[in-house]
Amino acid sequence: MYYFQTQSPMKIALASALVVSIPLCGCSSRQRIQNHIPANAGVYDDGEGYAVLSMLLNNAVPETHGAIIRINMLTHVESVNGTHSLEDCMKIPEEFREAANDYELRAKTAMLLRKKFTLKTPYDLAGETRIVGSKAKPASATGTDSVAKISSGVFYLSPVGFDANHTHAITYANYICGNRCGWGGFHLLVNNAGRWEEAKDVTACTWHY
Repeated sequence: MYYFQTQSPMKIALASALVVSIPLCGCSSRQRIQNHIPANAGVYDDGEGYAVLSMLLNNAVPETHGAIIRINMLTHVESVNGTHSLEDCMKIPEEFREAANDYELRAKTAMLLRKKFTLKTPYDLAGETRIVGSKAKPASATGTDSVAKISSGVFYLSPVGFDANHTHAITYANYICGNRCGWGGFHLLVNNAGRWEEAKDVTACTWHY
């Protein structure tokens, strides 16, 4: 299961946005502007990074209730001002310091994700835009309505930061399913005999809304 520890909703601001489906292809400068893709966006090609992200997404599937996993095609960009950064969010354990430095370096600019995830559920890459939430108080939803809302969400993922020996890793995953709907946070992972797992006895910074 995909567990989250309670933290303040300040992480909600990390959700940078929303969903307009566009193909992942070579795009002209004009197309990049129209689709909100930064001109300097590189391509995320880290095979082990995709392995880590795939593990997290596979664990998250039961909570999304979705037949298809939607993943934003642009990676999360770390706040340059530190307001919602990894360093502001939590005290980094010393054994994760090198991975944290690598994460912060990789997450400075947006990168385009490829279809290199290994998931048990079908998935799509969605284009980036901004979430526009309603200020009106929503009507009480039925259980069916809630499930439909949750299942329509999109994952926003960061590149994965590793230490030199690839024994520790840090990444950020955010799931947004509309106004007052979503969860996310930073994940600290360790490589246990070739298998990536969430670090135990580490208080990661997460939120659930």
